[in-house]
Amino acid sequence: MGNYCDCCGVRAKGPEGLPQYGSGGTAEYGFALAKHDRARMEDAVAVHNDVAGHTCVAVFDGHGGDKAAKLAQELLPKQLDQHLRLATDKEKAITEAFEAAEECMYPELADEAKVSPSGTSSGTVACVALLQEKELLFVNLGDCRAVICDGAKVATKTVDHSTEKNAEEKHRLQKLGVTIDAGYVDGKVQVSRAFGDIEGKTGVKINGLICKPEITVVAIQESTEFVVLATDGIWDALQEQTVLTTARKVLRESRSSEAAAQAVLESAGRVSKVDNAAVIVLAINIPEPLPKREPGQFRLKRGSKTE
Repeated sequence: MGNYCDCCGVRAKGPEGLPQYGSGGTAEYGFALAKHDRARMEDAVAVHNDVAGHTCVAVFDGHGGDKAAKLAQELLPKQLDQHLRLATDKEKAITEAFEAAEECMYPELADEAKVSPSGTSSGTVACVALLQEKELLFVNLGDCRAVICDGAKVATKTVDHSTEKNAEEKHRLQKLGVTIDAGYVDGKVQVSRAFGDIEGKTGVKINGLICKPEITVVAIQESTEFVVLATDGIWDALQEQTVLTTARKVLRESRSSEAAAQAVLESAGRVSKVDNAAVIVLAINIPEPLPKREPGQFRLKRGSKTE
C-alpha cells in the first residue's frame, strides 16, 4: 500500500482492502458489501471493538479510484483512537482526527494526482458511528448516511453533504464563489465534503471541498434498537424506512447483525446494482422475536362467530 507516516501505520479490522464481495461481524455489529456492476470496487468498511473505549464502525465510498478509500479505511480509526484518548472535547478531537488522517493521506494522493488522467486524485466520503455506553456519535463526511431505528421507526439520521441535497452546503460554496455545475462542485465532484480530491497542478483540494465532518451526538434510550450505516449504493435503491424494516425483521428472527446487513444488501441489489454498496448494522437493543403461535392456533376474522 505504499509508505505511511509513523503516526498512521495501522491496519483496520474487518475486510482487508476492498473485496468485491464480503460479509462478517460480531454479536454487536455486522457488515456486508458488494462491487455489483461497477468496473471496480471503491466502497469499504472498518470495524473496531475499541477506539478510545468506543465501538467504532465506518463506511467509506470512494470516487475517482480506490486509493483514498483504502487509505481512509486504514488510517482514520487510528487517528480517532489517538485523538479521543487525549480528548477533553470529543467533537474537537474528532474533527482534528479527520484533519490528521487527511494529512497522512496527502503524500500518496498528491502523487496519484500528478499521474491521473483526470488531473485529480481519488477521494472518499465517510460515515462513522462511535458508541460508548449510553452515548452514540455520528460523524459524517459526504453522502454516506447513518440512520437510527427507534421503536421500528426512523429516528436520528445524518444529512448528506452535496449541493443538490443540502441547501446549507450549497450556500457555503456560493459564498466562497465556487462554481456548481449540475451538482458538481467546481465542475469536478458531486459531494461538497470528502477526503482527498487533490489537484495535480496545484497540490491542493478541489476548490470548496473540505474534510471537516458533521458530528451528531445521540443519547441512547431503551427504545433505541439499532443503527444502519450505508453508502449511497444502498440509499439510492431503498427508502430509509424500508432499510430499517428489512434489517429489523432479520434481527428479530436471527439475532444476527451480519444476517441483517446481508438482507439489506440483497434487498437493495434487487432494485439496483449500478453502484458499489456497503452496509453496517450496529445492534444496541434488539427487539425480541414475535411469539410463535402454537400448532392449531388461528386468528378469527372480524365478524366471525365461534360455535
